[in-house]
Order: sequence, then structure tokens, then C-alpha cells
Amino acid sequence: MTTAPAVRVRDVWFAYDREPALEGATFTVAPGSFTALIGPNGAGKSTLLRVLLGLLRPDLGDVEIFGAPAGDRARPIGYVPQRIKLPAGFPLTVSEVALMGRYGKLGLLRRPGAADRARVAEALAQAGMSDQAHRRFSDLSGGQQQRVLIARALAGEPRLLLLDEPTAGLDPAARARFYALVCDLQHSQGLTVLCASHDLEAVSEHVDRLVLLDRAVRAEGPPREVLASAALGRAYAFPARHEHA
Repeated sequence: MTTAPAVRVRDVWFAYDREPALEGATFTVAPGSFTALIGPNGAGKSTLLRVLLGLLRPDLGDVEIFGAPAGDRARPIGYVPQRIKLPAGFPLTVSEVALMGRYGKLGLLRRPGAADRARVAEALAQAGMSDQAHRRFSDLSGGQQQRVLIARALAGEPRLLLLDEPTAGLDPAARARFYALVCDLQHSQGLTVLCASHDLEAVSEHVDRLVLLDRAVRAEGPPREVLASAALGRAYAFPARHEHA
């Protein structure tokens, strides 16, 4: 029996004020896999993530998350954005930021209870941030802040984790630690992960598949194949890499 995809994107078109951002994008993401969405600036990566989150509606085409339309709140999705820039002294603690991940389950009227706080504590432990729980979020390093945002996403008990350029502004060591953490969570929690990234070298070492987006999907497959493809060179305007045995 064939397993249904976790994410199905079919012939999706989207434009901002008649400026095309997506032109017939089509691909699937297998359950439990780690897939990177790569492409140059303006390729439509962030737009596609917003479509998956249900924040944008395609002009044409459709998107399904575990068989349901994008935006269906019964299909929990965790989202990790680019690094957040906050003013020094921003008052929220690490625990308070992570607790925001429970709001989708709490609704507007219910206050967080013991079970919610226990889930947040578990999420912080999974992200390796338990010992920072009472620190101000704004006092953390960029890499630590991204781990807290992962904990916030995990607090909502997602099946799918979407990451939008999560290592932007981080140094190489912090990027490597971040992707190693995501890989560990993918396997230990059974998560499906889709990550939009410019960081070809770092992300390619950890993912199962690459999807090359340049408004449309230009190539997809194992990292080694996509990195050696002519399509990659055309999208980024540099010669494709050829692997040698």
C-alpha cells in the first residue's frame, strides 16, 4: 500500500499584484522526511511556505497537508521563522516565548494549565534549552534564540515542521548545531520537516531530499543529484557541481 504524502503541492500559481511568485509549483514531501526547499532570492520559497501555512491562497492549484487543505487547524504545523530581531531588554522569558506555541490549542478564552506548562518544559528539553528557561529571550545568542523558536513550535505538538531560512545570520558552527538538532528531532519525534534555505552546503549534509524552486520546481531528488544538476547552475547562475567517484 502506497503511503500518502505529508505535503502535496499541485500546480500552484501565485502572484503579488500581477508579479508572479509561483508558476505551477508541483512536488510532494514524504511523511517523516527532511526536505529542503532551495532556490535563489525571489524564487518563491517564503511565499510557498505561507501558502502551506494557509496565510496565502493560491491563484490556481491546491495544497494538502496530511490529506487536508492547507490552513485546516486540525493539521498541526510548527513554524520556525527567520531570526527575530528584538530590542535589548525585551521582557519575555524563554519559557514565555515557548508557551506561545500552545496558543493554537488553548483558543482565546482558556488560560494555560499544568498540562500546557509541562508540554512547554518538555519542548524546551527537546530543544536543549531547559537550563535557559528563565532567561530573557532577548539576552540569548542567535543560535539559542532559534532553539527556543523550535521549542515554541514543538509545544504545539506538530506533525509537520516548517522552517523559513532558520539559520540566516548564524555562524557556521551555530548552523551546523541547528541542523543537527532538527535532524535529531525528525528521527526521535517522527516529524516531517520542510526547510526553506539559502545555505546549500550546510542543509545538504542533513536532508533526505532537495527541491529546487525558481517560481516552478526545476529539480528535486537526493542532494547529490540536485547539487550536480544543470538546473541548479541555471537557477543560481553558476556552473553545476559534478561529483566524482
